[in-house]
This record gives sequence, C-alpha cells and structure tokens, in this order.
Amino acid sequence: KLLVPNIVHYIVFDRTDIDFVMFVCMLSAWLNHRPNKIMVHSNTQIDENSKYATVLRAQMGSSLVFKDLMKPSHVFGVKLSIVHHSSDVARLQVLTKYGGIYLDWDVFVVKSLNPFRHYECSIGWPEGAYIGNQVIVAHKNARFLQLWLQSYRDYHPSEWYYNGGEVPTKKILLPNPNLVHRVKTGFGVESLAEQLYRYNWPDYQNRFTIHLLANHKYLHAGALLTELEYHKCNCTFATLANSVFSQIQEYQETAVLQENQKIAQYLMQESRSLLKKYLTPDLVNSLMSAKTKSYQSSLFDVVKSGIVNPDSSVGVFAPDVEAYTVFKDLLLPIIKDYHKLPEGFTGQPPQTWGEVSQIGKFGTEVLSTRIRIARSLKGFPLNSKMTKQNLLDLEHKVQQVLEQNFHGKYHSLAKMSQDFRQDLVNRHFMFEDCDRFNKGGGGCDFWPTGRGIFLSSDEKFLVWINEEDHLRIISMDKGGDLNAIYDRLVKSMKILERNIEFSRDPYLGFHTFCPTNLGTTLRASVHIKFNNLKLSEVKEEAKKLDLQVRGTHGEHSDVRGGVMDISNARRLGLTEFQAISQVYNGVNKILALDRDKIL
Repeated sequence: KLLVPNIVHYIVFDRTDIDFVMFVCMLSAWLNHRPNKIMVHSNTQIDENSKYATVLRAQMGSSLVFKDLMKPSHVFGVKLSIVHHSSDVARLQVLTKYGGIYLDWDVFVVKSLNPFRHYECSIGWPEGAYIGNQVIVAHKNARFLQLWLQSYRDYHPSEWYYNGGEVPTKKILLPNPNLVHRVKTGFGVESLAEQLYRYNWPDYQNRFTIHLLANHKYLHAGALLTELEYHKCNCTFATLANSVFSQIQEYQETAVLQENQKIAQYLMQESRSLLKKYLTPDLVNSLMSAKTKSYQSSLFDVVKSGIVNPDSSVGVFAPDVEAYTVFKDLLLPIIKDYHKLPEGFTGQPPQTWGEVSQIGKFGTEVLSTRIRIARSLKGFPLNSKMTKQNLLDLEHKVQQVLEQNFHGKYHSLAKMSQDFRQDLVNRHFMFEDCDRFNKGGGGCDFWPTGRGIFLSSDEKFLVWINEEDHLRIISMDKGGDLNAIYDRLVKSMKILERNIEFSRDPYLGFHTFCPTNLGTTLRASVHIKFNNLKLSEVKEEAKKLDLQVRGTHGEHSDVRGGVMDISNARRLGLTEFQAISQVYNGVNKILALDRDKIL
C-alpha cells in the first residue's frame, strides 16, 4: 500500500526567480517521478511569467502550484539565525501538514520515488554519516517528523547542521532506527561533486536522486551551471540536464512553432511600427532559423516586444551584440530609418568629446539640464539574455569601480526601502518600474535583482545599473550651466573608460539594447519654461535644428505651465561634441525666438 501522497514539495525563501538548476531539477521530478502535484512554497511572489516558470507551467499545467508560506523566524521562542535554518524547520512543517516528498531545489530526480512511498518515512542516511535532509519521503503523521520537530527545543543557532542532521541522527535514529526506512546511497545526499563535475559518471543511473551541490561553486571544477554554459563542462551534470531536455524536445519544437505563429499573426495586424514596416514574409523565412552563436538569440527574441506591443514606434530589441550582425537584414533598415542616416553612410565617427570650453550656459528660462550616456560592457549579453548571475556580476563589477573612483554611494534596488526609492523617483533620480516595452522584449527578468543606482555625494552625477542598458551614466543639475554638466560627464566617462571595457561597433557606435540609442548614445535634455512660444511653434523650430520636443515629464506626457523637454534627435552619425553643440546652439536659437516674440 502506498502510504505517502504523490506530492513533491519545494521551499523557496527570499527569491522571486526560478534559476536554471532549479528548472532542471523540477523538470526531472516531473518527468522522471511523475507526481500528481508539485508545490512550490515561498514567502515571496515567484515570477510566473519568467522564462523557466513559463516552460514548467506548459509542462505541468495546473499540477504546478505556487503556495504562500511565511518564512519561520523563530522555533520554540528562539530566533532562527539564517534562512537555511528557516528552511529546515519549514520542510518539517510542510510535510506534517501535507505529507509527500520534500526535495531541495538542487536535487535531481533520476527515477521514480514510488518504492519509498510504501514506508512511513524514508530518508538518506549514508553509512557512518548523519542523515541528509535534502530528500525526505514521509506520511504527514510519520513519528520521526514529530520527534525531529520537537528536537528543535534544543536549537543551536550558531551550528549549521546541528539540528538539521546531527541531533536527529544521534538522539533519535541511532536509538530508534526503525522509525525510518534508511536509504544509504540511493538518495545521493553524500558529496558527489567529483562524480558530478569532473567527468561523466555512468553510475548515476543507479541512484534515485542526486544532490547537485549547486550553491557550492568551489566544488564545480569550473563548470558554469547556466543554460548557455552548462554543456561545456562535459560532465555528469550536463548529461543529467540533457536527459530532461531530450524529453521535452517535442515541447521545445512546439514552442518554436508557437513563436513562428505569433510572428505570422503579427504580419497580418495593423501597426505603425518600424518593425511592421520592414518585416516582410520573405524576410521572416530567411531569418527564421538564424541564431546568434554566443547566446542562441532568435528572430523572435528580436521582435517579441513589437509583437506584444503593436503600438510601439520601433518594436525591436537586440538580445546580444551579435544580433546586430545576424539579423542585420531587419535591424539595419530600421536603424537607418529611425536615425535618418544619409545614403552612403559609412559608419559612426570616432568618439570625440571636443573642446568643452566652447559649450556655454543657457539663460534663466532653463529649469534643469541633464546629459545621459548608455553603455554596454564587453563580455556580457544585452538585457534580455542576462542571467541572474550576469546581473549580479555586472552590478558588483561596476559598483566597485564607481565607489573606488567617485564620491558617493551605490543603492541596490533589491535592498532599498520603498519610501527611499519613491523619494529618488520623485526627485527624478531613479528609474521607474520596468516598462511594458522593455518587459515585452524580455528585459525585466529577475527584476529587481542586479539593478540599482550610484548617486554622487552632491547628487549631480549618477549611474543606473541594469535598467534597460547595462549602464546609464547621467550628469545633471538645476539651471542651465551646460558647460559644467558636460564637463562633469566627460571627466567621468574618461575615468570609467580606464576601468571598464565597453562594447562598440565601428559602424553602429556603442552597442545598446534598443537600436534607437546606438551611436554616441548621448541624449542631452533641457527643461525650459517658455513664456511666449506654443508647443507647435517650438516643435516646428526644433525639427529644423535636429532637436526633439517632449512634454513636461518626458515622452508621451503633456506640457504643463509652458515647461517643455528639448533634446538632440540624433545619436548615430555624429560625434558627441556635435550632438552637444546641436543642443547648445539650437536651444539658444529657440530661446531667442521666445524672447523676441511679440505678444
């Protein structure tokens, strides 16, 4: 008789994502054990729209359940010292409530665990070692679970595995071994790092489960446990991952078919975007099977934002820098159209900051001025292909450079309070939540992980990390001293360029996630209060001067109190100094018209 319910439980505290290893392990549980239900218990809102969660949902349907679970903070009145101890307690609480199969999120299921469902409780207990609590198969009324929970009355907060393994082994099971079915090797809870990461180990097939030790990177022998890198290790982990992927190959083929259908449906829709203008059926056919070598980016990766947002004016993003080459037949016409590049355009001129002293100040009508630069770091994909680890690595690298070379402080979006963040937003320092265009292009994965802002001590220089581009570097101030603001930006960029290698193309200039920002990536914007000119008049003059006009609060906003935002329209095909000069000279001309207009 099967005593234990066929439910697999995972506990995920203090994270909102499903990473690659967890994805592989959950797939293995579903495909190799075939539970009736998989329950993910968490104290946070798991992003069910992320890539891996979407695939899992497609495989499991309603059998995948995300369940709210408060993270235990105390046990028998004593504060739990670390999240791992909270998880140790929570797994016992979950099993005593539901019964079933508890698995750590990095446990790979090799074959069905049904043989152990005949027992009241089964646990990994290697010879001469403590039990492993990474895999527990138990009825909700299992006597051992009750005794184990009660043993936490003698909780030792400073000892990692005292209550999780030592006490239940020494004080409960050694005197009463019949409380559990002992699994000496079958659950793979002993350290198998060498077998997993140094070579291909055929005996893995003799185990029911294997603990992958995913958090112990020092044991991985250099293997990177990510979707894009795992296959390079030529080791057992890669074999395990491939074994589940081969089982869902049919799903993957179906997913590609669905993507192709979405593109075909888009071609039949009405849209004024540049994507719709240049994406033809013939072009779709020629690019449908194309992939970038480094990150396997597809045509759908490039166009998916425009498909879900048909009101987008552009509709494309570049998932990695190689996409600009692989999908150039689509992207280059869009780039040329958006940036109004002349026939015979031969490429972006070399970076030229020019003579800063030639840039002066504006009049008192200018309320504030800011210049921003976008940059992408070499060695990383662009936004939509950034893994969680990529985001954290880039954040750490840039934070170190900024805090070592500038006076100020870095503030992580994931760690800042809502009040502090809202204050930064209100003062126009901080970016808002990820917008629907960026999200549609896959640029919001793992949000807010790896995102944040560096703010200088005088609050005139700031850097956004991993918002839309890897970096948005901003020099700003109240009033119209464009000379001082540009000078600060130039000096700051020279410091950053000495410490960080940025990605640049001789033809397109500096690489960005959105093709509209290519070239210099520089946008100098001036907030101006016009006393006499109307919006239509300002737009008419600005167009002649290669400037663009936005509302009081930026793009798609209204004009309030005569305050408008004027910036350079071109970023590609001219130098940084030419772009800033266009703004300086053009704004002064429009200001002169406003002053001279007879009411």
